Amino acid sequence: MRENVRESSMAEESARASDAEAPTGASGPGTDSLRAPLDAEVAAGNGGGSDGLAAALGATALPAPAPAKGRSTQWVAPAIAAAALAAIPLIVMCAERRFGFSVPLGTVTILLSSVCLLVAIGSMQGDAARVTHTATVQALTPRLVELTASVALHLGVLALCVAGVLPKPIATAAVLVPATFLWVTAALYRFGRALGAWPDEPGVVSGLLSRHGFWLVVVNVLLYMPLLGSYSLSDPWETHYGEVAREMLARDDWISTWWAQDGWFWSKPVLDFWIQALDFSMLGVHYMPDKMLEGAAHGLFPQPEWAARMPVFVLTLLGAYAMYRAVAKALGRRVGFVAGVVLTTMPYWYLIAHQTMTDMPYVGPLAAAMALALLGFVTDANETLPLTEIRVFGRTLRFSALHLVLVAVIASTLPQVLYLVSRDLTLHLRPGMRGFRFHPDEFFSGSGEHNCGLPGNQACQNEQPVHKELWPIHAALIWAAVCGAFLYIERKVTSKKRVYFLGSWYFLALSMLGKGAPGLVLPIVAALGFVAITRRWKDLESMSLGSMVLVVACVGLPWYVQMFIRHGPPFIDRLIMHDMYKRAFVHVHDTNQGDDTSFRYYIWQLGYGLFPWTGLGAGGLLWWLRRSDRTRDGEGDLASLMMAWFLAAFGMFTITLTKFHHYILPLVPAVAAVTGVLVDRMMGKSSAARPGKLPHYFAASGAGLALVVYGVSRLFPRRFMGEALNHPPASKAWGVALILAGAAAVVFAVRRFGAKAEPAETAAASRYDGAMFAILGLASAIVVALVGRDLFTTGFGGVEGQMRLLHLFTYNYSRPWPETLDFTGALVGFTVVAALLSLGLMVNRLRSAATFLFATTAVLWTAWGLDVYLYKAAPHWGQRETILAYYRDRTNENQPFVAYQMNWKGENFYTGNHVPAFVSSGEKFKEWVNQQKTNGIKRVYFITEHSRTGTLRRELGDPKSYKEITDKALNNKFVVSRIEF
Repeated sequence: MRENVRESSMAEESARASDAEAPTGASGPGTDSLRAPLDAEVAAGNGGGSDGLAAALGATALPAPAPAKGRSTQWVAPAIAAAALAAIPLIVMCAERRFGFSVPLGTVTILLSSVCLLVAIGSMQGDAARVTHTATVQALTPRLVELTASVALHLGVLALCVAGVLPKPIATAAVLVPATFLWVTAALYRFGRALGAWPDEPGVVSGLLSRHGFWLVVVNVLLYMPLLGSYSLSDPWETHYGEVAREMLARDDWISTWWAQDGWFWSKPVLDFWIQALDFSMLGVHYMPDKMLEGAAHGLFPQPEWAARMPVFVLTLLGAYAMYRAVAKALGRRVGFVAGVVLTTMPYWYLIAHQTMTDMPYVGPLAAAMALALLGFVTDANETLPLTEIRVFGRTLRFSALHLVLVAVIASTLPQVLYLVSRDLTLHLRPGMRGFRFHPDEFFSGSGEHNCGLPGNQACQNEQPVHKELWPIHAALIWAAVCGAFLYIERKVTSKKRVYFLGSWYFLALSMLGKGAPGLVLPIVAALGFVAITRRWKDLESMSLGSMVLVVACVGLPWYVQMFIRHGPPFIDRLIMHDMYKRAFVHVHDTNQGDDTSFRYYIWQLGYGLFPWTGLGAGGLLWWLRRSDRTRDGEGDLASLMMAWFLAAFGMFTITLTKFHHYILPLVPAVAAVTGVLVDRMMGKSSAARPGKLPHYFAASGAGLALVVYGVSRLFPRRFMGEALNHPPASKAWGVALILAGAAAVVFAVRRFGAKAEPAETAAASRYDGAMFAILGLASAIVVALVGRDLFTTGFGGVEGQMRLLHLFTYNYSRPWPETLDFTGALVGFTVVAALLSLGLMVNRLRSAATFLFATTAVLWTAWGLDVYLYKAAPHWGQRETILAYYRDRTNENQPFVAYQMNWKGENFYTGNHVPAFVSSGEKFKEWVNQQKTNGIKRVYFITEHSRTGTLRRELGDPKSYKEITDKALNNKFVVSRIEF
């Protein structure tokens, strides 16, 4: 549609005639040969500064320094290279045509341009005295090739999943997608090691398989990825935001957001839509009208959900890994890993990680921001960044973690700057009108790619910015200058502490771009609250709050400002005043009729969202109170920051009058961190398993616990997967047998592979701690039993217990549970197992084993929650499966698909908005039906809610035939009917 706008502009223009792997932390093979002459130079009196060091290095391995006059021009070549590389995505953005390779090409060129820019401003020279690793192009090349190949293969597999061409698509994707992602992880690690990243601990050489962080990634990948894209987007939010992202591509407009029948979409900031749309483009999602699921008519199984959810998963993993690194820095790697597992297995976290809604795109970066802030607080102010040295194209480059942050800021700002320039510059490629045209900002209202004019859609029309005086290219220059100021100020930072804070501010900007004020205010309040609590006023200097303002401005503000320039005060009134201010203080939504939305509201929801860690989570929040001094070591710093984070988040969302169950998600990582500390202490100082037997212990005990849960589920008249049993009476004997077999397997695993129990007097730091553990174990058992009861029984208000997990990420809380599904047995099983293991925490000699088994149960709970519960329930909360039935049933594309009294947006997303939509029917609907008859249309498909089929049939009059091609077993909310005239 951008072409349509530009065509009209061209017409007006014509009428006027007119983008080796070496151990980290030690010198590489070539370093010694450089150091010897360096020492000689120093001894000779020439090594006082970096120039002397550079001269010493140059005397042996590098060409002689250029004359002083030539040095002042060394910036020219990299600056030209940076500009030339940035021009490639700019040209692509300006072109009136679209290119399938634009996203990968733009990604590579933007990153290379960012590096060249840092070379040009002298940021990658550095002090040779800080070089701890020397890399060579020869050593890096195979690692870079492997990384490129792994990324290409992973993206290729995802593209095949999206297209639906793989055999047995769900099972195949469940194997190939995690496998290729883990290869990317391993390749990235090896490439990083070749560059000097991921240093070993002093005196310890550890490979990839010895790293706790890698195993945390493995746990996340194996739990979260297998079925990530194999079920429908859930209404209302996933389908809403997915449709906005789809329209972003269809309209070719990455600023003004639009959604189906409702016009401009100004309720949320843009980050979630950008990452979705980029992935849609990268993976070849058919976003055009009537093409999203059209492959189903040819025997394929399209799964655009893989593209929609993958970016959210990446941000989730980033947040979890950052939390691991922060906790590990403060208290050790095992504690960090335990905290990461706790976070990964909390329903709030794992369910919303599978929703392409705006919450995880702001909470994932928020968690990363807080984790980096903790790293900054626990790092000594005198600790300097080590440098890695590499010679490329005749230049010696020295870089560190600082440059990773700077590249991230540039790579997040530069595309926005280039896109703003492209709004005033169009590259015409058609015969008779070739070349660039400079013009004011051009955009339009309406659905993209010729959907305008369909019932329910507004007519497309050209729009003009409200504020015409500031062109996008002018704004681009402003943001480029702000980014330049940040780069100039921070280009030569050597303090590791300061760099951690700069990274924190970068993720703070992303969080703000994800959901606005909460992503900006919460981390700042928590970080400054920590400084006030601990009286670490000296850290304010290292925090570089001025640079925080610059980063937030150049990364997070351009879209907000450009939206105001285009749309004026109505945009501010909707996003800032209505969806931020009024949601907090006026209560613009009321989805909790009859519920207590006071102080206890989020305590109540956290009970379900943290299960089975609910009791231990509360214990973790209280555990730090036993210390008389909480500010002088890693545990004190961690606890103080997490408590400041928890209190800021809980207070902010408790006073907010509009309450949805998922609003409290931002405090979950803080709870997980303190819970991880408590769980690690309960596990004891030694390993839970005998040396070399941890995999055996986990596998055997996991199998036994799974048998117990499955056995309990067999005592109920439903299968573990939710469907009815064929022979319910006979299942109870099998259930008891399976419970006994599972219990025996657990006992065998503990005795055969578990570590010997510590003596009572050394099982905890003191008798006081042991008594505390016993009390917390009893409290956990009681809380788990009470919360679990709520999950498998119908409570007050008539809410079906097993719906409470779905309520953590959706709304319309009175929606009925599908009659064909019943997970009561599995929920009882997990509750019983978790409660019994909590009681085991009370006994000193059983505590270590009980803690390990509890964590194993939480892993099984997560696997069941994602691969059984969510997978089975999702079709009833979405429309993919029902609309697939339409594409498989229709005989040609001229048989319309109509939304009758619907406004859930799944009907728009899955049809590319090529759907006549009648949110309310009446005369207009009857006129449209009569027009189809007049036009000779013999078959029409309708999607509506089951409760509205009677009204639909009455309004259709007397069709030749009416047949519902889907039923309540497939979707208990929506139905697709085939009408023959």
